[in-house]
This record gives sequence, structure tokens and C-alpha cells, in this order.
Amino acid sequence: MVDYISHLKKARKLFLDLLDDHITSDDLDEDFFQLKITFKTGQIIYIRYNEFNEYGYQILFSTKKNDSARFDNFDDRWKVSTRPHHYHVRGSNNVIQSSMIGEPNHDIPLLVKYLKEEIKFP
Repeated sequence: MVDYISHLKKARKLFLDLLDDHITSDDLDEDFFQLKITFKTGQIIYIRYNEFNEYGYQILFSTKKNDSARFDNFDDRWKVSTRPHHYHVRGSNNVIQSSMIGEPNHDIPLLVKYLKEEIKFP
């Protein structure tokens, strides 16, 4: 069984270590099994882990419709080589393979790299 609170704490520490200068706030909700990070540029990321070994990394880039992206393994219906791990592409209904595996030490550095490419922090 995954210790999802421990995963959230690891994810929080990694984000603070890697992007602290760009973060406005971080809120760890242990009752909802969620970490919310808000960036100075306005984007928000929600990180979730649960007792079923599922994870989700959802990035809200703006309040515009479909201006979001998500990496997760919450469902098994997507026909991708990394199934059940998949990526919901920003601004579309497309789903493609994902290099995420639900482990913070592996995923968060990849997620930070993705965010740096997408957000172009000042």
C-alpha cells in the first residue's frame, strides 16, 4: 500500500527545492490527499495520490476553457503504450503516453521540467 501522505510531502519538498522562487503558495490537505501549488505567474498545479496507487498531476494554466493538462493513471481506457499512465494534452481532448509512474522522486523532476517549458518562468 502506498503511503500517499508521504508521497505528497515528498512532492511538496521537491517542488520547493526546485521551484521555490516561482511559488506563491503551497497547501497540503492531508484530509483530501492533495497538494495545491500556486505559481507567481498564476498557474496552479494539483497533485493527488491515493490508497489505490493512483496519482494525478493537474496543471491549470489559466481560466480559459481547456487550458489545462493532466498526467495520471486514474483510468485504464486509453490505448497508449504506457497504460494506465497517460497524459491529457493541454488544450485538447488528446491523450498520449506518459513517462510518469506515480513516484514523486521520479515524477516531480519531470513535471518541473515540463512546467519550465510550458510556463517559461521569468
